[in-house]
This record gives sequence, C-alpha cells and structure tokens, in this order.
Amino acid sequence: MARERADSFISRFLFRGSKEREQEAVGVDVEQTSESAPENELVWATNGERSVRELVERTLNGENALVVTGYQDFLSAMSIILRVRPSIVSAPPETIRIIFGTNTDNQGRLDGSARGLSEEARDFFLETRGLSLRSLDELRAVLAYDAIASGAISLRIFDNDLARERFSRTHAMLHAKLFISGAGALAGSANFSVGGLRRNLEYVDDLKVFPDLAATRLQAAEDFWALGTDWTEQALEILRALLRPVSAEEALARTVHEMTSYAPWRVGGDGAAGRSPLPFQTDLVYEAAGTAYEHGFAFVEAPTGAGKTDIGKHLATVLPTMHSSVVLRHGNERPDQTRNGALGIIPASVFRNWDKSKPANLNLIKHSHLSRSKGEEAEELEEINRGVRSSASMIVDESHRLNSRYLAPSRRSLVFEQSPAIWTSCLSATLMGNQGLDGLLAFHERRASIYVPPEITARINDNLKRGRERASELNALRALKQNFEDRQRSGMEDMFQSEADLAQPIEEAEERLAGKRLDPREIQADMADALAPYVVRRQRHCVGESKKRGPGIYAYPEIESIRIDADLTPEQSAILDEIRRLAESISTGTTLVSADPKRAGHTEVRFHDKARIHIRNFLAILRSSITFAREDWERRRAADADARGRTSIGESLRRSERESRGGKTATITIIPKSGELPLDKRTTTPICDRIGELLQSSELDAIDEQRAEHMAEMLNQHRQVIFLSERIGVLEVYARLLSSRKGPKPDVILVAANHKLGPGTGITVARNGAEAQEYLALDGKKASEDHRRAMFMTFQMAEGINLQRARALGIVGVTSDIKSMLQGLGRIDRIDSPHSKITYTTFDLPGLVLSSDKKGRDRIESIALLSGVGASDLADEYLEFSAGDLTDLILEQHKKQRPLRRNNLYDLVEDMRRKLPEDLLRSMERIKPQSLWGAELCLLAGKTPMTIIALGGRSPSLVEASYLPPRLLAVRETGDRQEIIRDQPEVTRLLREAYGETVKAGKHQHRPTETELSSVIEGLQPTLEGLAHWDIRPERTVSLLESLDRFLSSGPSKNQGYNRFGHLTLPSLEKLAETWAQELDPYWIEAKKDVSQRSEKEREIPDYLGIDAIYGFFEQQPSETLSEVRARMEDLLRAAEKASRNANTQILDRIAVIFQSMQTLKH
Repeated sequence: MARERADSFISRFLFRGSKEREQEAVGVDVEQTSESAPENELVWATNGERSVRELVERTLNGENALVVTGYQDFLSAMSIILRVRPSIVSAPPETIRIIFGTNTDNQGRLDGSARGLSEEARDFFLETRGLSLRSLDELRAVLAYDAIASGAISLRIFDNDLARERFSRTHAMLHAKLFISGAGALAGSANFSVGGLRRNLEYVDDLKVFPDLAATRLQAAEDFWALGTDWTEQALEILRALLRPVSAEEALARTVHEMTSYAPWRVGGDGAAGRSPLPFQTDLVYEAAGTAYEHGFAFVEAPTGAGKTDIGKHLATVLPTMHSSVVLRHGNERPDQTRNGALGIIPASVFRNWDKSKPANLNLIKHSHLSRSKGEEAEELEEINRGVRSSASMIVDESHRLNSRYLAPSRRSLVFEQSPAIWTSCLSATLMGNQGLDGLLAFHERRASIYVPPEITARINDNLKRGRERASELNALRALKQNFEDRQRSGMEDMFQSEADLAQPIEEAEERLAGKRLDPREIQADMADALAPYVVRRQRHCVGESKKRGPGIYAYPEIESIRIDADLTPEQSAILDEIRRLAESISTGTTLVSADPKRAGHTEVRFHDKARIHIRNFLAILRSSITFAREDWERRRAADADARGRTSIGESLRRSERESRGGKTATITIIPKSGELPLDKRTTTPICDRIGELLQSSELDAIDEQRAEHMAEMLNQHRQVIFLSERIGVLEVYARLLSSRKGPKPDVILVAANHKLGPGTGITVARNGAEAQEYLALDGKKASEDHRRAMFMTFQMAEGINLQRARALGIVGVTSDIKSMLQGLGRIDRIDSPHSKITYTTFDLPGLVLSSDKKGRDRIESIALLSGVGASDLADEYLEFSAGDLTDLILEQHKKQRPLRRNNLYDLVEDMRRKLPEDLLRSMERIKPQSLWGAELCLLAGKTPMTIIALGGRSPSLVEASYLPPRLLAVRETGDRQEIIRDQPEVTRLLREAYGETVKAGKHQHRPTETELSSVIEGLQPTLEGLAHWDIRPERTVSLLESLDRFLSSGPSKNQGYNRFGHLTLPSLEKLAETWAQELDPYWIEAKKDVSQRSEKEREIPDYLGIDAIYGFFEQQPSETLSEVRARMEDLLRAAEKASRNANTQILDRIAVIFQSMQTLKH
C-alpha cells in the first residue's frame, strides 16, 4: 500500500506522561520574527508576540554559556543545543554548562523519595519497562554524545547535600531558571524544554543591557552551578541506551529476539496441560498464537507423538486471553455478549486425553456432534453455534477429519462450515488428509476467508485459474489425439493431408501447453506458498531422536524399517500372475469418466472401466491375505463381519463380468481340463470362476502361514507388537493364525467395533481405540511388561491413540490412504516412548502394484509441497516402484529436516537466526535488551534505499493495558510518496536479503560512524513521522475495514479505508473489524452454502470465497436491515473517534531496531 506522507508538524512530536507535555501539546508553535530593542531598554519574551526560544538560542551562542533550570527535558535540551550549535562537538570544554533540578517526566516520582536525584533521573530512563523514543527530536539528541563525553557540554544535577552545607538547611528542589553567557543574561519562568522555549506562555527577560544586574545574575548562576554534582556518566548511559549505533549482525540478533520473545505468547508451567511444555511445543504455541493474531486462523502441524493435545491445551489459555486483550468491551455491552474461553472440537477417541488436566476455560465437544442424524441437524448446529458465539477461540483437534470433497461434503463438514467466525487453531499431524491441498484450501475457506486480505485471495484465485486453464488445454489435446487415433484405426487415408499434417495440431497443442506456466507441481507449490502464512509446523527432525529414555527425556526413538516380501515359489508366482491378469481383463464394457474436480491441483478427465474399482479392491485384498481373499470371494463370512460392506468382492466382480458386452473378456483363453467343456460354455462368469479355482490352489496356502511365522518372530523379539491393515477381515486371519500356534500363548487383541468371534479363539476383542489404549498406552490399566501382546487393528481405528508400549509395528498390505499410514506409524513413534528404537515391518506381495499406489505416492508429494519443498526438488519419476516402497517414502519425508518456507514469518525469522553466531543470540537472550535500552540503528547494504523498522512488543501491565505484539515495517521512498510495506513475510524477506548483501560486502560487523549516524538521523524524520496504528493493524482486519468503509461510503473504498479510519487507535480498529465481522457472519455462511450448492449443481468449483462475495450477499438484504446495521456501525465509529481523539496513535516509542538500507554501503 502506498499513501501520502503526513506533513503535520504536530505529528513529529509525541508528548505524553507528564503534565508539562500535556500542556505543550495544547499550544501552537509560534515562529515570531526577531525585533531589535532600543538601546538600554529591557528585552523580554512570553511566547506570545515574541518567542522565548529566540532569546535562549542567542544566549546559547554566546561564550561560556551557563543554564540553570528547575526542570529539564534532557533529550529535548540536547536536541536544542545541537540545532543552535551544530559544531558543539569540536568546541572547548564547558562551552555550555547546564545544572538542573529534575527531569520534567519524572517530577512526580522524585517528590518525597529518599533516593538521590542523580540516581532517580538516570533510572527514569532505564527503568524496567525500558527506554523508548517519544519524539523525532529525541533521535537527534543521540548526536550530543561526543560533545558530552569531551566536556563541551558539561552537565550537573542539583545536590541537596551540597545545598545543606551551603545554607544550613534542606531545600525541596532547585527551581531557578537562568540562561547566562557573553550574549545575554536571561531569567524568568521558562524551563530548558520545548514547552518552556516554544509552546507555553512564559516570561523571560534579558538584563544584558544592564551590566550590574547582569553580573548579579551571572553570580547567582555560578552559585547554583556550585550546588551540583557531575551527571556526565549518567547522561552518556542514557544516550547509549536511547539509540545505539550497532552492527547489522547485532541489530539482526536484537530483531530475532524481539520477534520470538513476546511474553503473552510464551507458555510455561503445568497449569494448562498438567505438565510443562517442551521447547518445541512452546515454539509451536508461540507461532500459532502469532499467526492467529495476524490472520485469525492457524493450522498447526506437528508429527504424530509430539504432544499435540498439550499444544492445544496451552493454546486454549493463550488465545482467549489474547482476544479479550485485543478486542475490548465497549459501552453498554452486556457480559453475556462478551466472548470468553475456548471451544475444543475433539475426536471421541482422544476425548479422555483432552478432558484430563484441561484448562478450566476450555469446553469440549466431540466431532460426532457435528454428524448426527439428518433430523437433528438444526439442533446440533444451534448447539455448536451457541458454543462458538460465546467463545473467544476454537481449537480443532485432528482437523483433517473435517476436510471434505467439494462435490461430496460430509455432514460434519457442512455443519462445521456453518458456524460463526472465530479465531481458530487446527491441530493435526496430517493437515491435508487425503484431499491434498484441495482439502486444506477448503478448510481454510470455510473457517478463515472472512479474514483473508484481498492480495491473498487474488493469489489463490490466480492459481485456480491456472489449474482450470491446464485442464482445458489437456482436454483439447486429448480430443486431438483421440481424433488422430480414430483416423488411424479406420485405415482410411486422408486425401488432402498427410499423417504429419494431421499430427501437427497435436504438436502445436503440446508446445502451447509446455510454453505456459501450467506445470501441476508448480501450481500446487505456489498454492502451498500462498497458504504458508497460515501454517505453523514442525517435523520429526525438529524434535530429534535419542537412544536415551527416561524421565525428563522427550525425543523420538530411533527407527528401523524392514521390508518382508513374500518368498514366492515359481508356482506361486505363476498362479498369482494369472489371477492378476484375469482380474484386470474383466470389463463391463461401460466406460466411466472420472473427473474429480480439483482446485489446488489439476483436474484431468480419466476414462476407465466400471470394473476397475472392484479389481483394485480384490488385488489389494489378495496382497494382504490369500485366506481372506478366498473367504471374501466365496462369501464364507457373515454379512456384517466385513466393515467394507455386505457385497463380497467375488460377487462384485462376477456382476461386472456378467455386464460385459465383449471388451477385453473375449480375448482371454481359458484352457479347460481334460474331458470338460470350455469354461465359457458352462458359466456366464468364466473369468471369475477361473479366478476362484486358482485362489483355492494349495500352493498358495503357505503364503499367509509364512507371514504369520514372521509375525511370531516379531512378537518373540519385541514382546508387544501392533499389526495394521485396511480390513478387519485380514487382521482376523492373522490373529487366528497367531493365537492357534503351538507353545506359550500370547495375548492376541483384535480391535473392532461390533465384531463377534466364536468361542475358543483365544482372541480378545477391544471395541474401540480407548479400550486398545488400556493394553498398550503408558498409563493403560491393563498394561503389562510381562505379557507378550499382539494387537490387530485397522488404520482407521488406530488414528489418534497412544500405544507407545509396543516396540514394533507391522503393516499388512499398504494403503494409498497416506493420512492413515502416517497416523498408523505414529502409534508407537512418540516422544515419550520407553524404547530406544522402534521397528516397522512392511509385508508385501511382489508383482502386485496397483494404480492406487501411485496415488499414494502423489499424496506424499503433496505433503512435501506443503512442508516447503519446491516443485523442482521432487523426483521426476521412479524407475522401479512397488507397494512396499510407500512405507519408506513416508519415513523418508517424515525424517527430513524442516524446510524453511519463503512465505512464512516464523520460518523466515528462524532462517535469519541460523545466520547469526550462537554466542550472540545467547547473550541477547541473557541480557533481555528491551529492559536495558531503547532503539538500535544499523546500516545495511541494500539494493534499494529503504528503512526497515522492528517494533518491540508491549504486554499488558499495571501501568498500561496495551497488547501490542512485535512487528516489522518497511518504508520505501518513491518520489514524494512513501510505500509502507506491512506484510510480515515480505518485510522479513527484504530484511534477510539486505542483510545478505551486507554480509557479501563484508559490512555486517560495521557500526555506523558519527558522520553516517548524523546523516541517517536527519533523514529519519520524514520517514517515521507519518507511521501510526493504522500501519500496524493485523492482516485479518484489512478486508473487513475496507468493506466496512465501502458500506459506510455507499461506494468504493479509498486507500483500504485509510481516509476514514487511519487516525483511529489500534483498539478502535480492532473493535470495528470484530463487530463488522459479526454483522457479516450470517452472510458469510450463506455465501459458503452457495459455493457448495453451485459446485454440486454445476460440477465446477467456483473461485475462492473472498470478501467481495461475502459483501455481495450482505448487499442483497432488505434496505431496512441495511439501515439498522449502518446505524449500529456509525454509532460504534463515533465512539471509536471519540476514544481516539486525544490518544497517541504514533508508534515511535515502540521502535526497537532501525535498519537503514543504503546502496553506498556496498562500496
């Protein structure tokens, strides 16, 4: 955003904190012209017709100037001297002497204090809150340092002890005001401050034309000077603390410290979760809080086993406190209209973990409440919305479970999207679920789009447009190729065009597609980059591995991954290969068009036979268990025993074969046995019948038994083991095989809801995840180190529960459901695992690679893209690939170092931190700079001249209630205009790049010289004088305030609402944005419903739902409704303007670091 620079002189000064400053702020600056007085006539000034400053400045220019002042504004006084005598640094000692009674700002603190004035005056600047700049003139005061150090400016402070020795009694304070030199002898009411010299109505006269009287004043001044003690060191300490010229390296370290140490976001103690957070958990809570503050929404991704429940509980304490501190109550708001506490949307399987030791302000609702029966939808929606409206924030655990397809949304996702706007944090180890970036984008749109600024909305829609364009180009190319192939199959030659001519349109279409920026990986990578500001994440590597286990050690165990491919005989291989070939030959003759529309990826129409899904399911079962494949093929099991449904896989394929109208089926030759009729003469399903015969081959019996032998070996080695598969029937096969083995019997536990086993099986059934935890969780009531235990459960049942007593985990038939794979692997890979090493074993059947396996590989790529891996870093293709490779691909991605994303604030800050010496960072943490000094200034070797400002955080305290997190701003001069860059990742990138240029130039440890410092300070005034609260408003308010301005203007918004709201305080801006969001909320929900309905009806997905679409629904309301809303918002705006009228909206006092980028520094 660019805006005109403010030219008001008043905006350059921020007077606050003392009575005198308040009085000064009321006055009008008077610039009187000098008038020469007749000889021997008294000269006097009042700041009325004549300026006191004129007389004082003339006197300061005289020889041996001596100032006696009751009150001194030290920094303003130094600034005045530097303006009057710019070469004071080279003047001889005691060119100007000053003795003062106290500083104007700490007058109230000194009365009645037993401490010395010198100590009090010094501590005023260096108190716990820290020193800060309050006016731009104070920046110039830093340049007085050398003049004070050399003695050219000599400073003393009134000493009561010396006065008592001189007068034999105690005096309350020094209150005289004298300005003496060879050029004048002034006395009067004016102190040596901006108010006394320029703004207040004072009286000062000059007795220079009366030598005798002037001599008397000089003697009185000298007598007062004798009553002071030296204040040089204290003054130098203040100036050093006010604005320290530092190296770029030191300034960057200070900035990193400021950006990562805001106290209200740093959690500790054990009150929120029953135990203290670990360092990486503290960091995730901090970054999630900062992201929620900026955007109103945060995705939090941490690996399985990293303690996301604890992270969520800590967020439940941080976010409500932040909301109540940022969005303040106003006027006649009732207590029941105030949002308090947090609402947790929690899976039933982990509800007990959340409910234990939870914060008192956290209310929990199970996911299942969002998916009741259809008749209860209105009731459940009202229950959810009542909880949301009364809460300050929402925490969603395992948020991927609420991801949903656009064209087939689940009931729970529909209920979820119809809840009101609220600050939300979503926790998951697998944020994208199986919907990839589509699911993440959908979730973001349903819960955050009302807060999203127009720039991000535009970027998302640009990528959606590219995706649609790619689909259109591919479909056109496919049509050209189909037409070409049809011509070739017809055998007819074209009389007018050669084959090369016919192929030319295909080549041109391919070149056109290649020439456009439409690579699907690049589109997805750019979409992931657009969503990066909302995603805070850590990978397993961030937490680390350790063989050491025990109390207080929280690290992941080492991982061993083993692959066991079935050792097939030639006969077994031949049988399985024929089964696969026969199954894949089945064709219904009905072509299905698969065009699952995608937003973040690319929609490509695929043509496949209707039987494909059944073939895939059959081969997946075959890969997992020969025994279960036989059972399901022949329907030997109870109809309700298989969670996959009532129709067996054999019956599904037989139906497909019967529906065949020829197709590939006719080309398969099945040789009958001797004396038999050909199979296709005896049955309507010859292929399926042949498959059934092959399945019963005795040669295949040993395959499952061989696996069961390996499972027994795992159990003997590791004692407690978990086995996962997609289907409960597969798991039951191996559970039976294991429990029926000879010798000592292990505990065999099958986790299955509503599953019945016959008597005498030796298998215990656990009905759900909570019961499973009783056996293998650390605190399980039935846990035992002495028992050998084998637990069999589906991937779905394993999600979200803790089973870390198990040392090993076996995967029986991998799944393309990568989310479930990740969740399954995480059941034993946990930071509180008691084992130094855990083992994963993947059982695979060679030669059976399914189309879904490639889909699983693509999903792993999507996870990599979200993590920050660039599209160009992904492998082009795998030369050889088998299903069992998926486990290793997941673990490889799982164990990688955390990529630092270019569009995430905290990743960028971490990248800068890694560029700095560790000892410098440790010293910065140790000395806590915000309590010792104010601002720092350094020079950078940038490509473009600009000023980058790091603002320190301000926490609520007994002194003030402000809640102002740390922030970065960049200001670029463009002609007579300023471009203020507010986007946090963009400013951080600019800072990182400029620092990189400084390092290249070898100037990163260079501190500004006096000449450079003077030049920079002189140039900072026009840069800083226009910055205000408007420039530090968080991104979540941008689109809301702009649309509110549009509504109140009944026309287009100007400068994003700056003309209307730019003068308001930050709390006023926050209140307006929050209230406006609540007014728009019903229409946001209507807009989301419209997106879902249009998507389902038109089979196309519209653009991302931005503020314009939401406002469009609002505008359609009856005029009476709009008038009522307008009246409420105008009332609130008037209250905001009243609250902001006399408030300080400048941000100068928050400046921690000033980076001045200069092209000349390179040379």
